[in-house]
Amino acid sequence: MPINLPTGLTIRTVTFWYPATILGITDWRTTLACLFDEDLRPARRLLAEPHSRANRGLLAAPGDGDPIRCAGGPLRLLDLAATGALAASEARARYDTWSATGRIGARRPNPVESALLAAGPAAYVTYHSLRRLTGDALIIMATGACLYPQETSPQALIDHMQQAILQLADAAPDDVLVTVAA
Repeated sequence: MPINLPTGLTIRTVTFWYPATILGITDWRTTLACLFDEDLRPARRLLAEPHSRANRGLLAAPGDGDPIRCAGGPLRLLDLAATGALAASEARARYDTWSATGRIGARRPNPVESALLAAGPAAYVTYHSLRRLTGDALIIMATGACLYPQETSPQALIDHMQQAILQLADAAPDDVLVTVAA
């Protein structure tokens, strides 16, 4: 269930960043296999590396298909560049549709999305390509820090996403990302 913040922002997806050995977890296959239930639903936002078929058990809620979409796993198995590129391509298509029709698919954009669209294609695409990686909020399990936008202006949203990505730059290859639907 989405979380509506007083600022007007809606949190629909949350990314958890776990250090590889948090809480003494040594078997992520077991942890990721039993992580989701009715209350904690996976968000298959991330793409896995092409070689990850051999490591499929280490991916969180992997889907079928090529490329593999998943809700996370160890960073070394995720293809973050391809994930961001796919999100950028999808955002460009949505922006073009909005430019031509004033709609995104069958709906009108909400006020926050309208502001991002009005900021131009670069702002809209940048925001969505970064958001695909971090979700609307990034929770850093090593510290308990929760990063989410404090304002809804396009620049504040982009700044937040860039800060979240900078945090992830410090992640180790065996650290684990898990994305869930709020």
